[in-house]
Amino acid sequence: MTPSVVNPGRSELLGAIRSEIAARGPLTFARFMELALYHPQWGYYTAPDAPNRIGYSGDYYTNVSVGALFGRLLALQFAEMWEAMGKPAKFTLLELGAHRRQLAADIRAWTTREHPDFNAAIDMVALDYPGELPDAVTGCIFSNELVDALPVHLITRCAGEWLEMFVTERDDGIAFTTAPLSSDALREEMSRLPLPDADGFVTEINLEARRSMERIARCLQRGFVLTIDYGYLAEDYYAPHRKAGTLLCYHQHRSDGDPLVRVGEQDITAHVNFTALAEHGAKSGLPLLGFCDQSHFVASLIEKAGPGLLAELSPKAAAQLKTLLHPELMGQTFKVLVQHRGMEDTRLSGLKFARSSVS
Repeated sequence: MTPSVVNPGRSELLGAIRSEIAARGPLTFARFMELALYHPQWGYYTAPDAPNRIGYSGDYYTNVSVGALFGRLLALQFAEMWEAMGKPAKFTLLELGAHRRQLAADIRAWTTREHPDFNAAIDMVALDYPGELPDAVTGCIFSNELVDALPVHLITRCAGEWLEMFVTERDDGIAFTTAPLSSDALREEMSRLPLPDADGFVTEINLEARRSMERIARCLQRGFVLTIDYGYLAEDYYAPHRKAGTLLCYHQHRSDGDPLVRVGEQDITAHVNFTALAEHGAKSGLPLLGFCDQSHFVASLIEKAGPGLLAELSPKAAAQLKTLLHPELMGQTFKVLVQHRGMEDTRLSGLKFARSSVS
């Protein structure tokens, strides 16, 4: 049987990538990933067919595509944040990586029906990556599965030396090549990480997550930063057994590790290093309030809502809750990181079982 030929990707996007390689030389993987996902016309998240990427009929599903219950629980947590801040007349909910704005709609549906005072105070702002952040936000800046899609650098250990993996053109296609590290910023970040010294180890470094956290810190005047995504603490992220890294690609609910095929037509992700994210936030003036897995976060909010919530759940909503909670589905895979500015004494219900350190 003749093996099937894997689609190399969107021809216009591949042409743009090859043109940039011809003009600038091999691309860092971070630059390649940025083009593959966010090219203004042909990127995975920006092309005309991008709205169909997420959901059961697309390439992968998220907490939001599971159903409206997730937004309802987040709205409950946001309302508690608003109350902890003294119920300001304007409370900005700034969602980063908002995509189809479904999460914002689910939050609004609950606040309109259940908490009209809070609803009246909400200034809902939804931005796609990278987006121009507003100034002097009072409220909460949040994201759900954004950081895993930020462009990452790839590094590998060869003969006792760390090299960077670049994307170059070869035999009418694109391929990986290795070369010395591309920047001092990358070297500086690597110096902070517990990287193993085993040859053949491949992993990711997310400089864009650091820059994004610095932008958020400049934007937030008072309130909270809530990040929900899948990932690990640094000691687990760079553990010796994770020698192939965490980079994955998703297409029609199947995953593989080759980002150089289906370019522009498959998602490319890397797990989040929550230790680094929290440390960069703290250095930028956003100290950690709490960190936990999604299962504990959701269960704690269910407890806050009271027994009435569970009693009124439809069979469909009960199935949604199981997906959000179950350790083998989303419960332990996804983590919740909450940082703050000026709210150090706040006790949030969703963080009832959270840890106060990620080191």
